[in-house]
Amino acid sequence: MKDRGSLKNYALLVSIIVSFLVTYVSSAINIALPDIAQTFSLNAIFLSWIPTSYLLFSAIFLIPFGKIADIYGKKRIITYGIIIFILASFLSAISNSGTMLLISRIFQALGSSMIYGNVYSLIASVYPREEEGKPLSITVAAAYVGLSTGPVLGGFLTQYFGWRSIFLFTIPLGIIAILAISKLEKEWFEAQGEGLSISSISILALSLIAVMYGFSVITTSIGILTMILGSLGVIVFIWLQTKVKNPLLDPKILFDRVYIINNLTSLVNYGPGIFTIFLLSLYLQNLRGLTPTQTGLLLCVQSVFVAVSSFLVGKLLDFTLPRYIAAVGMAMTAIGLTFFLMLNETTSFVFIITALSIIGFGYGLSAASSTEISLKYFDKRFFGVSSATLNTMRVVGQMIGMGVTMAVLTIFMGNAQLTPHNYSIFIESSKIPFIIYAILCYISIYGYFIIRRKN
Repeated sequence: MKDRGSLKNYALLVSIIVSFLVTYVSSAINIALPDIAQTFSLNAIFLSWIPTSYLLFSAIFLIPFGKIADIYGKKRIITYGIIIFILASFLSAISNSGTMLLISRIFQALGSSMIYGNVYSLIASVYPREEEGKPLSITVAAAYVGLSTGPVLGGFLTQYFGWRSIFLFTIPLGIIAILAISKLEKEWFEAQGEGLSISSISILALSLIAVMYGFSVITTSIGILTMILGSLGVIVFIWLQTKVKNPLLDPKILFDRVYIINNLTSLVNYGPGIFTIFLLSLYLQNLRGLTPTQTGLLLCVQSVFVAVSSFLVGKLLDFTLPRYIAAVGMAMTAIGLTFFLMLNETTSFVFIITALSIIGFGYGLSAASSTEISLKYFDKRFFGVSSATLNTMRVVGQMIGMGVTMAVLTIFMGNAQLTPHNYSIFIESSKIPFIIYAILCYISIYGYFIIRRKN
């Protein structure tokens, strides 16, 4: 049996690699979409489902696999997830049609949910509670670095090696993760012997599909109807957890004030991540004339500050509570988003870099702290479900953020291409998502001051 120090090192290595991979893939693919469309002659609607399907099916399976890992073992489920992720990446790279690529992406999301739904709880299981702050912060930083550097790395790989190299890049890293997790000779069960509620999984899956599809076509009557039905489905899912024998979410945490507030504030916190990169990518390349590489490097500033602040959280937790750190982080995110309300066609790059730096620093503080809250405040048998729920909020938050952005652009610009004629309309309409999420972030700060339990 390996010593405790080696066990922790291997667990941290696995967590860093997989956290980077699953978020890198979700953001890097966006840069390659024009090349993919040209390769398979895809229309815009089909093309949009290639990145969306990954987020959608990740969100569907994160909570179920958090519960499954608690029952059958974290190491086992994460290992299977990495294997599926690698195989799906290979199939994506050799796809000979858009349909094959889309199916491969769904399987990649399946593996991703098995991995990312349990990586935080693996850290919490391996490390003593007094030591878990730093490794959790490092793991969160790795995820944000993957998300933020994905466009840069994806653009480089696409430009020089073709879009298929984005998927091939993940394979050697995945193999290293498998070798590292194989060194963990222990298995962790938090709810061994419990069963699964198939009805809960089915209703949750259908509800999330309806909500996310509704956001993708929110300006249509079908979009509004499916969003309403999906929202009602979520309510039914919550009610069902109080009735079934083996709920996915135990009512003890489902109706816990800490659990509810931490997940709602996280939903808000993760919202701006994708749409900020999306809007600024269009702004910098179309309005300001930067190349894809230059744009990626500028946007990468955010990931640098995310990494710095995430590492810092591990130290700050020795002196204060995670909810206070999260509140400061949310305030900084709100301030950074507010900066972009002053964006115009001649805004200096220094101003943009400053705003991205503030947002990135705030993201790192609040994301790492909310992860600590999701584990520190609950019994070990809830680790898998609690961390999986938090990651579901990450994915759903990104989808909602993009849904709001696309809805706003559709309302103000319709199907028109971005040209000098409508640059001013684009800039003004782009400010709406920023102001919506800035307000939500300011409101969410209050949540961290009422999050403590009565005892």
